[in-house]
Amino acid sequence: MIVRAAVSEEEEAALVRAHPLTQFGFDALVAGAARPRPGGLAFLDHIEGVRDDVTYADLYQRVGACLSKLRSLDLARGEKILICCPPGSQAFVALVGALAAGLAPTLAPMPLPHSLSAIARAAKTLQIGALFAPAQICGLDFEEALLEIAADTPSLCVIGALHGALDGAADFSAQALAAQISPRVPLSDDWSDDERHDIGALDEGGNVHFVSQSALLGAALDLVRATRAAGEAPILSLYAPSSLSALIAGPLAALLSGAPLHFLAPFTAAHFLETLDALGPARLIAPVSVLGDLARARLLDNGAITAVIALGAGAACVIDPQERCPIIELRAEGSTLVMRRI
Repeated sequence: MIVRAAVSEEEEAALVRAHPLTQFGFDALVAGAARPRPGGLAFLDHIEGVRDDVTYADLYQRVGACLSKLRSLDLARGEKILICCPPGSQAFVALVGALAAGLAPTLAPMPLPHSLSAIARAAKTLQIGALFAPAQICGLDFEEALLEIAADTPSLCVIGALHGALDGAADFSAQALAAQISPRVPLSDDWSDDERHDIGALDEGGNVHFVSQSALLGAALDLVRATRAAGEAPILSLYAPSSLSALIAGPLAALLSGAPLHFLAPFTAAHFLETLDALGPARLIAPVSVLGDLARARLLDNGAITAVIALGAGAACVIDPQERCPIIELRAEGSTLVMRRI
């Protein structure tokens, strides 16, 4: 099932009045963030033991290179695409590049056995023209899964590999995009407001829900305001940006607040504690379900974590709010974004 959030012109105007930045698209956000602090750290990918420091200038460059590469593939404006998001910044680069190219993206998790059928069904229902996903990552190989999706989707004409290599796929890896010297088209100067596409996301039930870029930016600004006590503390994410809530809490909130976003994969308790110790006080993006574990480890009240953005629905944390860091629960109920302080 495909669900699109209904937003009236009055609601859209009210959102712009409350948050003027929401009148711009994600590509304008990336361009605007890069201008005052090109050498600042935007994202840090720590994937499979390999570290990739992505400055704001790097991010701008990679999105521009992605845009150039997308245009070379002759995808029509408005073409629907599916992005199966690996952990790290590359899925966000692909998302922003696709929006700048006038494409209509939907986010999805990686094609693991438990999610493969839902992804394949969404690809066919949406009649996507392109599929972007990792070919290999974190010891997992997705070649068979990607070819299975392609075989069952008659409209699909392009596969882009975000990580690793796949025969016949276009290379959209960080290494390939960083190798391009400059984008052919500067971001945010070749599209108009009426071309700004909504962003879709595949939920656990296999349904696709669409939300406007304005609504997502507005939610991210609300989240930044709710966690402003954390100051410039870095953000550590245990989520790939494969859902609306993970997109808001991770890349969007990071760019709007100026806090560097660190991705950690694969997850191990030892690697998590080591990373948290190296970062110093940090904001954490984690499942609601692990709040109890964090509390028992005394990580919510010892200063290691300045705030938790807890994704998904679950039981409230039992620690007294006066004795631990702020916790914001963020979840998407269909096309509605719900945020509350626990």
